[in-house]
Amino acid sequence: MVRMVFLMIILLSTHMQSQTPLSTDDGRTIKIPVIFHVIHSNRVYTPKTKYPHSSENISDDAILAELKDLNLDFMGLNDRSFVDPHFVNIMGNPNIEFHIADTILQVGGSKGIIRKFHARSTKYMYRVSDTINTKKYLNVYIGNTGNVTNLNGDWINLNFREIGTNTHVLTHEAGHWLGLYHIWGRIGSCSWVKTRFKRDDWIDDTPAQSRCSDLKRRECPPKNRAVKRGEKSNYNNFMDYSACRCMFTKKQAVKMRNQIILNRSEMLSN
Repeated sequence: MVRMVFLMIILLSTHMQSQTPLSTDDGRTIKIPVIFHVIHSNRVYTPKTKYPHSSENISDDAILAELKDLNLDFMGLNDRSFVDPHFVNIMGNPNIEFHIADTILQVGGSKGIIRKFHARSTKYMYRVSDTINTKKYLNVYIGNTGNVTNLNGDWINLNFREIGTNTHVLTHEAGHWLGLYHIWGRIGSCSWVKTRFKRDDWIDDTPAQSRCSDLKRRECPPKNRAVKRGEKSNYNNFMDYSACRCMFTKKQAVKMRNQIILNRSEMLSN
């Protein structure tokens, strides 16, 4: 019993410290270089309004458009005019800037972009193209796969269909890469059955949600998923699944900056 109480005290202390600005954080814009790995086959797809890409080998322009959206989101410069009034006062600005790595990584390639052919779809894209210095660079893989972030923070996988389409998919996954859980808790599933006992995302200024707001991201605003009666779910949060996600909270912003300062200090020299 004593041991359990001691462990709880340690967990709560760590939890509180993760959301308290570090004394070593001088508020500067943190700059992170990004390397994109495009893993593609010869398959041809039928373009759609929502997903316009006909090839897994997407263009540099689409990648740069996704990077631009990522920066607007992480610098607090995106459109946040439709944030629910309940959450305007807790909107945070991570003040983190991502930029394409200033180096040519393959003959005839573009700066910061690696392109490799692979005949079959795979979620193990890092086996096709090795990660590069994960202490210094954010490695983003793009291919015919799901959107997911490695638990060790070594890489992000993105589905090629959503790149450059203003879905904030890279923003969401970069939030995971920097230590944030989903707004409805520490689980990827949107199932109410699976999330009912894991609704704590360990961020104090995000209200508890029963599950994700809108898995298919079609409605804005979506249904209210707040756990407590009379409250609203923070469906505008980038760590939710919602068609109108556009904000981080103040304590989410602190958590991400702390994550870099404590665990990715090599990036501070960029």
